[in-house]
Order: sequence, then structure tokens, then C-alpha cells
Amino acid sequence: MSLIPPAVDVSPLNCAGPNACDIVNVYTSIFWIAMAVLVIVGGLIVYAALRFRRRDDREPAQVHGNPRLEIVWTAIPVLIVGFVFIRTALRIDYVRNGPAPQQTIQVTGVQWAWSFKYPNGKTSFSTLTIPANQVVRLQVTSKDVLHSFWVPRLGGQIYAKPGFQNSGWIEASQPGTYFGQCNELCGRDHWAMLLQVDAVTADQYQAFLSGTLPPGTTAVAEKVSGAAAAVKVAETDALTFQPSSATAKVGDVIEWTNTGTAVHNVVFGNQAVPSSDSMNQGDTFEIKFTKPGTYSYVCKFHEASNMRGTITVTGG
Repeated sequence: MSLIPPAVDVSPLNCAGPNACDIVNVYTSIFWIAMAVLVIVGGLIVYAALRFRRRDDREPAQVHGNPRLEIVWTAIPVLIVGFVFIRTALRIDYVRNGPAPQQTIQVTGVQWAWSFKYPNGKTSFSTLTIPANQVVRLQVTSKDVLHSFWVPRLGGQIYAKPGFQNSGWIEASQPGTYFGQCNELCGRDHWAMLLQVDAVTADQYQAFLSGTLPPGTTAVAEKVSGAAAAVKVAETDALTFQPSSATAKVGDVIEWTNTGTAVHNVVFGNQAVPSSDSMNQGDTFEIKFTKPGTYSYVCKFHEASNMRGTITVTGG
């Protein structure tokens, strides 16, 4: 058995949606024009170097210009550049704005993760779920520094600017998993600002929006609000949960509070446990468990800094 993990395909040349494929088509046409220019110009240079190389000390015949030839080699580049300009300009609006969207999703870049807000208010982090064969409009912004949303196989990059909303779109031609990353240097853990797009069927997408658990999965916790907390956990600017390990009983309310200035969240690895939205300074998140067990969670924004915690739940 191989210990080497399979390669992840993030090549934009292996496009998986109409936006990305349109970009590839423009790129391919320009690439082959460039290759033709390279071969012709390079070939003429090699030919001239060999044909007119110095053979003895005699002065070669002096050439003082050829107006027709000069007009030709000026006109040809003008035509090539004109074609490239028109070919690109005609596709800019489609790549930028696309067809009428069937879904609109808010995307926010935060050091160092992505948050997604869906039409019904549901949120997710780092993994964007979309329906396959539907145009999805992305409204992209940033909470802190400049980021860039890019899933190469689904479309071009969309800059995320603080205080400004950029728009773009993606569409997956078939269900599957597609990978991307922040494409703008954004700080210490830029390398960890990965993203994943899960393209699913329309029925699966509706089940995701409604919060339906996978078949055979039963909820083991529920969100609460306003109840007295038996266990309190602080989210700190030191990028740690305090305490990182806690014990509670079934039915106890556990409360997380963002006591710092950085954005945090609480995301459980177990899908049967609800996760928080993005939490700004002073925000709280409360749940209570209905089943004993040990449950691990992470701050998705600071996963690379190992901001993790566990809750051990015992019988009531």
C-alpha cells in the first residue's frame, strides 16, 4: 500500500465548469498564436544566423531597407495584437458577470479561512457547498486584509477587499470536489488558507441548506440561548481555547465567548454537533449535549495555529 497521498488536481487547464473553460479557451487560442510567433521568429533568427554568418574578412553586401517588408512585419504584429484584444474583450463580461445566477452566496475572507453565508442564512467555513449545473454568484469581501478567492477548475480568481464587495461566479458541470486557495499573500498562515468546493445534486444541496444530517446520523447536541452555563470556554487572542479541555454532564450548557479582538469560531468534527457562526469580540455560542462522549472542535480561522479543544461529556 502506497504511503504517498493521491495528487489533488487543481490545474486550471483541466476545467470543470463553463467559466473556467471559457478562460481556458481564450488562453489556448493566445498560446498557439504565441507558439506560432515563437517558431517563425525563432526560425528566421536561426536561418539568418546560419545563412549570413561570417565566412571570411570580406565586407558583406550592405542592405539599406525594404519598405514593403517593413510594412508587412509591422502589420502582422498589429493584426495579432488586435485579434488578441478583441478575443479577450469579447469574453470579459461573460467571465466577470456570467449568466443570471440561480444562487447567491456571501464569501468573506478572514485570516486565515473562508466563511460562506448561504441564501437562507446558513453558514459554513472553508468548505463551500454548491448545486452542480447551477450558476452561483459569489459576493466576495474581506474582514481584515486583501485575500483572493480562487478555485482554478471552476473559474478565475476574485479579490476580497476589506470594506468592498467584489462579485464573480462559478458553476460546476458535474458533482465532485474541487480545491482552491487564497491566491494573495495575506500574512503568516497564508499557506493554510485553503478552500474546498463540494458540488452536489440539487436534492443534496437542499438537504444541506435545511441542516438535514447524513442518513444514519442522529444529533447529539443542540444550540441553546440564554441558559446558565455550567462550563465556560474563552476564545483568546493567544489563539487558544481556555480551557482547551473541559468536562460536562449530559444536559449541561457549555458556553464559548470570544474574549479577544480576533475573529474565531467553534467547528466540531462530528457533523451531529452544531457549530458556531463567525464570532467577533464579545460574541457567545452555547450548546448542550444529549449524548455522552468526547467531542473535538477547532477554530477554522486559526486551525494552522492548532487552536483546538475537546469536550468530554459524561452521563447525567
